Amino acid sequence: MNIKRWVAAPLDMERAGELAKSFDLPEFLAALLALRGFSGKEQAHSLLEPGTLCDPFLMKDMDRAVARIQRALEDFEKIAVYGDYDADGVTATAMLYTYLQTLGADVRYYIPQRESEGYGMNLSALDTLSREGVNLIITVDNGISAIEEIAYANSLGMDVVVTDHHQPHSKLPEACAVVDAHQPGDESPFKDCSGAGVVLKLIAAMEDGDAQSVLYEFADLAAIGTVGDVVPLLGENRAIVRAGLEIISQLGRDPGLRPGLAALMELSGAKPTATGLAFSVVPAINATGRMGAPERAVRLLTYSDREAARSLAAEIRGDNDRRKKVESEITLQVIEKIERDPKLKYARIIVAEGEGWHHGVVGIVAARITERYGKPSFIFSVDGQEARGSGRSVEGFSLFGAVDSCGDILIRYGGHPMAAGATLAPENLPEFRRRLNEYAHKTCPDMPSLTLRLDCLLEPQAVSAAALKELRPLEPFGSGNPQPLFGIYGARIISMRPVGSGGSHCRLSCEKDGYAFDCLRFGIKPEDFPFPAGSVVDMAVNLEVDNYRGQEKVSILVRDVKLSGLDQEYCIACIRAYEKLRRREPLEPEEAKILTPGRDQLAAVYRLAQSRGGAWTGMEPLLWSLKTKEVNPGMLLASCDILKERGLIHYQTRENSLQIKIIPAAKKVDIFASPLYAKLNHMSTPQGRA
Repeated sequence: MNIKRWVAAPLDMERAGELAKSFDLPEFLAALLALRGFSGKEQAHSLLEPGTLCDPFLMKDMDRAVARIQRALEDFEKIAVYGDYDADGVTATAMLYTYLQTLGADVRYYIPQRESEGYGMNLSALDTLSREGVNLIITVDNGISAIEEIAYANSLGMDVVVTDHHQPHSKLPEACAVVDAHQPGDESPFKDCSGAGVVLKLIAAMEDGDAQSVLYEFADLAAIGTVGDVVPLLGENRAIVRAGLEIISQLGRDPGLRPGLAALMELSGAKPTATGLAFSVVPAINATGRMGAPERAVRLLTYSDREAARSLAAEIRGDNDRRKKVESEITLQVIEKIERDPKLKYARIIVAEGEGWHHGVVGIVAARITERYGKPSFIFSVDGQEARGSGRSVEGFSLFGAVDSCGDILIRYGGHPMAAGATLAPENLPEFRRRLNEYAHKTCPDMPSLTLRLDCLLEPQAVSAAALKELRPLEPFGSGNPQPLFGIYGARIISMRPVGSGGSHCRLSCEKDGYAFDCLRFGIKPEDFPFPAGSVVDMAVNLEVDNYRGQEKVSILVRDVKLSGLDQEYCIACIRAYEKLRRREPLEPEEAKILTPGRDQLAAVYRLAQSRGGAWTGMEPLLWSLKTKEVNPGMLLASCDILKERGLIHYQTRENSLQIKIIPAAKKVDIFASPLYAKLNHMSTPQGRA
């Protein structure tokens, strides 16, 4: 079971008032800025003002990079742009390749294959480029860690200019120039550009620092790379994305503007917003690397022929549809594997593997599993002598630290606190699983839960189109500046009805304090909505202004729902205690007490099973039904275990739902003869714990 921790930041009214006065801001906007920690004028200015790119020559080695590229152009040297297969690397490659072409360069690009080559430079690729007569390699979105590879390129007579945005190791590669804002000695004031953003600055430097004309030419591609790499949409990144969205909004109207991107936007149905790029265009570009040849995305973004671009965009769109299908199939297989194996399900870190799972999607599957089970996960694809995997974490636990502790049994690994990748021999997977969980046990005994951060709580009657328009200066939304998420607490669900194609979405009619309002919950049918009519719930919602037949209307889009009044911290502690029990770890007396049911609680759970008739029911609605019996989620599951142990019920869990079926008893059964019940009672006393 996974219960998220909902957090709403307290509002500092004094700070909000100061911001409103200093910037002549509407109260709602000033309050939201204050809630997000924008306390000073400089901070608020970086978010609200359009912004500009700073002098690109403030980046260390930018002058050396420009000089080496200029020499290659003057001497008609063969240049290779060495990119990456994700949206950031693809757009950065397309930008620099297109720009160098306009200068008459003899230029080609190289994108490594995800499956056979992996991320970054590799020796085989360098051999290929050398045979083709390449004199200068310019890396984009990679290269800062390629110490061995760049030394090898030098030995083959090829120079390398590195442009990257990742953190460097203690040693830098011996390149002609290393352009990366994170390296020691770099004086650029903004450090969080994507790989595409760094390339934009390189092009601006090539144009004697003329950032404005470069923005007009390439901001659309740089915006996709910036959004795709999930760098903070603050400072210079806001200037890039704002300028890019202005260009993207004109696509289709001007046939000369990026026909490949225009076709992909049209086929994806994407809106010209940062969110539209993140959920439509970026996944489609990424799919080319996950499902096939990533260089097709570069071709698409550099095409000038509209018909050819449309055909390739349709192919890439098909790749993305296939990626979704494969991802969904593997996710279901992983869930089935987890649900069949309690050792997997109740582990601190879930590590699952499968033969032939598509390596290109295991990272996305890991994200789905972490979201579903509320704990870090690592998903491996086993192919012959290698198991290649990707993991995702929860805020507060460094997955990279855990993987690093297993470095001696890994072939390759890398990552950061929230995500990591690893390759190892398949026979080492059990040891990797054991050591990963041992690390978590020692360093983080209480694994943090997933956290849902609300900007503030709202009363539904206070929601208006005029108020929401006050927040438009916050756009574009993205990492570091997410779309505002509001809480509507204590709403009663009156009814549910299906909407959309095939009734795949749900419209909720709700009421609070006599005020009636409707909400939309996408992706869930009414019959799958976890709370019945009459339930009182808290909702996390986004608000959007729609124009329908000339009238502006506010849509309330539900992102998450929980039982109103639920003591989340207590429930999370109960679930963690139950998982410890299932892992056969010793419980503290207090942990055992919160899991141990009395006669009334066991009887109530049994009657609940009778009333449900074997239907799947959300865990929180079950707790609502049992609230008078003081049953918490851990106790509910422990009670089911006790009743199952005594042959009275059969039960299954599925995410946050439970299915309980009564087994007719031929004779009277002594529930308290359960070994589990005796064990819990024993551990609930200090003497038993000792």
